[in-house]
Amino acid sequence: MSFFDDPSSHFTGTYQSNSKPSAKTSPATWGALAISVVAIVISIAAAALVIGPSLGMNTAKSSGADLYEAPRNLAAVVDSTRAATVTVFCGDWSGSGWGIDLEDSASTTEDDAYPYEIVTNFHVVEDCLDGGEITIRLPGESEEVPAFLFNFDYRRTTPSSQNDLAILMTATPVPTLKTSDFEPQPGDWLMAVGNPSSSQFDDMEGHVTFGRVSNFKRAYNVVVTDTALNHGNSGGPLVNSRGEVVGTNTWLDISEQVENIAYAIAVPKLCDKLLSCEPGDPKLWGQ
Repeated sequence: MSFFDDPSSHFTGTYQSNSKPSAKTSPATWGALAISVVAIVISIAAAALVIGPSLGMNTAKSSGADLYEAPRNLAAVVDSTRAATVTVFCGDWSGSGWGIDLEDSASTTEDDAYPYEIVTNFHVVEDCLDGGEITIRLPGESEEVPAFLFNFDYRRTTPSSQNDLAILMTATPVPTLKTSDFEPQPGDWLMAVGNPSSSQFDDMEGHVTFGRVSNFKRAYNVVVTDTALNHGNSGGPLVNSRGEVVGTNTWLDISEQVENIAYAIAVPKLCDKLLSCEPGDPKLWGQ
């Protein structure tokens, strides 16, 4: 039984000491030694200049130790992610979504009037599939603005091909987030942003929670995390310490004897049907 078919899994919609010189050592000998020491120091410095950038480049291109740590400028990551996270409304449902910068589709002019795209979960907007109104609300705004379903991918076939994603389009500018170029590793720092439900407040817009990658189920492209997710988080971004999206928050495991396990659909799933990703596209994570 897959996660999607498990009734106990609920959608989350509503990081050598120096020796003393001998008195018999000649000045010439000391001069030669001094020259040798200088030569060694210069050689080490030159090697550092060559090797150092190379090591730095490898670190920057991997999801290594740098992603285990919280961001150095946490406030900047929080602010940029919150700014790009919207609340999505459809009928009696509400969830979250995040802005993404996509190229204009050459196959249709349908999106020309709505150049801004948002990723969310399909189950957030499913009730509007037959023409119901979809609206979004940007952070800090009181009014909702129209959005339209551009495409969706919702399947329950074999476990590796299941999905629950949708792309909305709108005429209202929405800040965007970059997707991660690397698959997450267990222990990586994570942050989820969304508008979860609350028993105390009607609106929890811009709510942030922090956690770690607990596991990455590569065969399913599902990120498992201990980051707290609740109803209303569905469709919101799960970002790493660089503020890059690694997945779309989707559902929470509420099985008995299970604690702190939530799931996000990883970035490569966008390429299954919604986006045209050529081989080698960073969003495919080498798959």
